[in-house]
Amino acid sequence: MTENVEAAKTEETAKAAEPKVNPLEKTIEFSVKTADLEAGVAVELKKLGKKAKLPGFRVGHVPAAKVAEMYGYEANNRVMNRLIEEAYVEAAKASGLKIAGFPKIAGAEGANKPGDAEMKFVATVEVMPEVEAPVLTGLELKRYACEVTDAEVQKTLDIMAHQRATYEVEEGRKAQKDDRVTVNFKGLKDGEAFEGGTANDYKCIVGAGTMLPEFEKAMEGMAAGEKKSFDLTFPENYPAKDLCGKKVTFEIECTQVEKAIIPELNDEFAKKLNLESADKMKAEVRKNLEREVKARLKNRVRAEVMGKLQELATFAVPQAFVETEAQQMAQNMVNDYVARGIIKAADAKKHQLPADLFKPQAEKRVQLTMLVEKIVEANKLAVTADDAKALVTEMAQAYEKPEQMVSEVMGNPRSAQAYMNLALEEKVVDFVLGAAKTTDETVTFDDLMKTAQ
Repeated sequence: MTENVEAAKTEETAKAAEPKVNPLEKTIEFSVKTADLEAGVAVELKKLGKKAKLPGFRVGHVPAAKVAEMYGYEANNRVMNRLIEEAYVEAAKASGLKIAGFPKIAGAEGANKPGDAEMKFVATVEVMPEVEAPVLTGLELKRYACEVTDAEVQKTLDIMAHQRATYEVEEGRKAQKDDRVTVNFKGLKDGEAFEGGTANDYKCIVGAGTMLPEFEKAMEGMAAGEKKSFDLTFPENYPAKDLCGKKVTFEIECTQVEKAIIPELNDEFAKKLNLESADKMKAEVRKNLEREVKARLKNRVRAEVMGKLQELATFAVPQAFVETEAQQMAQNMVNDYVARGIIKAADAKKHQLPADLFKPQAEKRVQLTMLVEKIVEANKLAVTADDAKALVTEMAQAYEKPEQMVSEVMGNPRSAQAYMNLALEEKVVDFVLGAAKTTDETVTFDDLMKTAQ
């Protein structure tokens, strides 16, 4: 019994080790005449001979035998590469295959012996898959809605007021929500101070959420000159791995408490924001929130539609495309880190991740792209420059000079094309929603704001 189990495991391991068969891989056979190679090399050597230099001979008068000795290898390679390329292109065209990427060319097995009239080669290529337009009528999708209420508007206004708070020292004041406190603290794990757990003259706002909840709770009610110690358990998902889920003790000393002076949301406050009045400010906040909600709802619907389409994209795709996409994803990650200041541009190459890490995701992207392209083709979907401009105009409303931004974006061919692509993607989403079974669902403002853009 045990022997049978082990044999089965060995067989499974062997199968897993076998390279996956690429269903898109095809071969194209072609040949190069030896006479053509010889003739080409002779011509190439004659050209090279006109510029050949050798001590004792004038330029261009080096004996042919010496020229062949000097440049024969180079000439043979140059001519052979040209003849192989020409023969492959002709054979590929005759094959009628829709080839993706570049071929891998090797000599035909058992061929190409000295004295053969022709040299035979085999090109291994990938072909484009036959992608069928998906049936969309069976898809079940949601259309999302979200209302911006007076409560959300007021909450945003309150945040704006708190962001512009000023602070003043009040003797004997006990720290409370919104106050700014200055503390010295030391964290101990198993009785020993740990890295990042000690600070002096550290300022923070009580209730702002910049510290762990237990820490902020401990600061409440403290007055300048008071000390206390308390226990705290770090969350399991804490960034510092050595502290995840660990219980520590903090010793803190409050050195200063500053009362928060929150400005009133009146006309004076609005004018500091270059708005005419408090009513105008409230209207502007509502408009901005509604714009943000609209964008997030659009992104949520898009993500759901593309997720459903991804489930339908189960066909094989050219690995050449996958490799290119994976390389781009790896580069984009580094570029993003540089843009965010996480790494320096000069150190970008040192932080480059292997493209293979991105291959699974890259394959999905390529599959989805090809399926979307098929939907566009099969249903004759198209967009115009006006469609792209409409998107840019909508986005530009969040900026101080929207007209200028629209002009700059649309005046740049690269950025204009990016918005053309985005407009086409939106058209695909609308088309899929129109063909699928949809239900309406209302989401809360808070839930919508939690989702990543």
